[in-house]
Amino acid sequence: MRGLWGRARQRRKPLVVLMAVVGIAGAVLATRDSGGGHLAANQAQLRKACDGTLPYGDLERLVRDERPGKLRQHGTMLAPGQESRSLLDCSLSWGDGSGVTVHAEALVSDVPQAVETRDLLEPAGGHGTFVAPGTTGQYGKRGAWLVTDCLGGLGGRVRPTTDLYVTARVTNGTDGSDETGGADEATSWSGKPDRATALLGFRTAVQVANVLTKAQHCGSGPLTMPKTVVDTDETHGAPGRALRKCEWIDGSSLPGIASGAWTTLGDLQESTGLSACAGEWDAEKNAGERPRPKEWQVTEVEAASWSGILGRSAYDSYERAGHVPGWGAQEDESPSEAGAEADSGADSGADADRGVRQEDRVSSYAGRPQLALWARSVCGGRTTYHRVAVLPEIQLGDGETAVISGKDRTRLSTSARTVLDRYLDAEDGWPVSADCRDTKVLGEVEQWH
Repeated sequence: MRGLWGRARQRRKPLVVLMAVVGIAGAVLATRDSGGGHLAANQAQLRKACDGTLPYGDLERLVRDERPGKLRQHGTMLAPGQESRSLLDCSLSWGDGSGVTVHAEALVSDVPQAVETRDLLEPAGGHGTFVAPGTTGQYGKRGAWLVTDCLGGLGGRVRPTTDLYVTARVTNGTDGSDETGGADEATSWSGKPDRATALLGFRTAVQVANVLTKAQHCGSGPLTMPKTVVDTDETHGAPGRALRKCEWIDGSSLPGIASGAWTTLGDLQESTGLSACAGEWDAEKNAGERPRPKEWQVTEVEAASWSGILGRSAYDSYERAGHVPGWGAQEDESPSEAGAEADSGADSGADADRGVRQEDRVSSYAGRPQLALWARSVCGGRTTYHRVAVLPEIQLGDGETAVISGKDRTRLSTSARTVLDRYLDAEDGWPVSADCRDTKVLGEVEQWH
């Protein structure tokens, strides 16, 4: 009996081993059927996706194992013969809202982002966003965006262009994005991402831009890869306050504006293509020290510059609102008032030749009444537009109208010209650092009609 039992146990061993092997194989197959085992393939896909432009080291940690990556891509970089507005349009997702979407195009028209003075100083309608110092761009509803030059010219478009526009959005399944991980063009941005996600977006956009400009033989060096981003929201410490480039706005040394303490604000992009500063008479700091400014005295100042396609985009944006020189010029205005060019830095006595203007009416529906002055220079070899504005002290209730006398109107003109000259000549200001020259004054704009 013991021998028969022993032989029976020996005969069962191969059967048990076979069943175990089948069980393991079945478990592996079941795991794959349930969505696992795709990590290696997805990582390999990430390396090659989007024409190899993606920063693998930054994005590797987002790759999922549960399902195969889903790739959608097109553009003239991938298929040079096809007709497309995009050099590259690519989306790679791993499900559950985790993925990356990039877009790159050679711009032949304006930058598809708001770049007016207030858009630079108070991004996202004053709610704040992220910028990466040294990168010309912001984080918006489609992710991080940037603009850069390609001096050698970009291919893939009928019209030649030297301006590259790139967007990049990275999602990790925690920001409410769709399952494809793509940026939904039809929906608005519901809120800022966390700092790490914003940085990842900028690093991806910069990497894509650098790969494309190298492939296009642009002749310029690569953009610096950002290592940090700055939150522009004032509730996070107001990082744009009291920047060195805006120190020229000083109530004690800038003639024509209200005396006393001023608070300044500047954009944080540290860009070679644009810059903005603003200053405001600080009622809190001046309380008990200085009397309230008189009506029509300048209590706010703005100054901004835009080079290349950014200049054209900013000017076109203001023009659509009728806020560029020449719009609404009155018959009794002199040519200089209507937008004729005059040398920057000319004798300020030329302003006196204009004479005292007629009184005018300012409606409460004018928004923020201001007098703007435009100029054009060559900065760093690129056509650059400058715009300064002076905003007077004025108290208006809904539906009310104020009257500005001819003398007060003349004082605003003098203040605007003084602000422009000081801005262009400030030692630590953007125009000097950008080597601006050959400046022409284009004219004034009364933004209260």
